[in-house]
Amino acid sequence: MHIVSRIAYPIELGKNIIEFGIQGYTGKYFISSDQVSSLTKIASDKTYDDSRGAVSFILYPKPFGIQAEYNIGRGPQYNALKDSIETKNLKGGYILLSYQLKKNHHIIMPYLRYQYYDGGKKNELDARHHEVSEGELGVEWQPSKYFELSANYTISNRKTQDFVTKNNFQSGRLLRLQAQVNF
Repeated sequence: MHIVSRIAYPIELGKNIIEFGIQGYTGKYFISSDQVSSLTKIASDKTYDDSRGAVSFILYPKPFGIQAEYNIGRGPQYNALKDSIETKNLKGGYILLSYQLKKNHHIIMPYLRYQYYDGGKKNELDARHHEVSEGELGVEWQPSKYFELSANYTISNRKTQDFVTKNNFQSGRLLRLQAQVNF
């Protein structure tokens, strides 16, 4: 069971809306047997402290926008040196910059996004440890409220660790194209 809280407050400044937020949760996380490699050491009660706090900021795009969030906390995470799952620190966040252009009922929104995370993912095998540094450049085009196209280019560097893969380094680039019908 977890206790969760979020407070956000929007402020109107001229034509712009700014929103500040603070959020967090705390509780215990139970790791089931199917989430653990056979030789990974775990707490005798399979329960770990799980808590996070975050701050967020949004400047809604009119026409320039910013969205950012950063969180810190503690939670279950694989420790490769001890082949065990422990309660460890985690941190990460993102920032998204965007610009909204409106031309003849079309909306075009180019954006730039960066994200970083260093910590465990409790729902993955062995509460796998992740280190992620990723940048993304993209554009979304809405020729009508019923249809949109988007394209983005991502540059990613990732490292994951669990009992099976102690040092899984991945680095790459990705081009994603998407068409979406809204109704």
